[in-house]
Amino acid sequence: MASGDVLPRFFSVFLSHYSSESFMIPTSYYEHLPRRLPKTAILIGNGGKIWKVATKSIRGQVYFEQGWPSFVADTELKDGEFLTFVFDGYNRYEVSIYGHGGCKEIRAVVEVEDISDDESESDNNSGESLVSVTQV
Repeated sequence: MASGDVLPRFFSVFLSHYSSESFMIPTSYYEHLPRRLPKTAILIGNGGKIWKVATKSIRGQVYFEQGWPSFVADTELKDGEFLTFVFDGYNRYEVSIYGHGGCKEIRAVVEVEDISDDESESDNNSGESLVSVTQV
């Protein structure tokens, strides 16, 4: 893919009745892609958390299936919230959530904790700082 090419992006309004267990990707979106969608996609939230989701074709429509319910639960999606999806052309989507107030919200934040100096000195003789990652 040439560096000047821009892949289509898409948005959707979340409706729990239709999208809690699976999420339909708009046909008009994937019909314009230069290649087929991957069988497994990575969703990256703006809070830093990552979800692995399976894509599945059902009667000519493509859905995020396995893994999607975890994304919904972890981000605490509510009816009427607006989602944007930016595809990297391979298998990753940057997903942004806009709440009812119209502002982009940070959800499912990954927190980084420093390990105390006592622990890092005994485990790390080089004197480098160690970092522990905890997903919330």
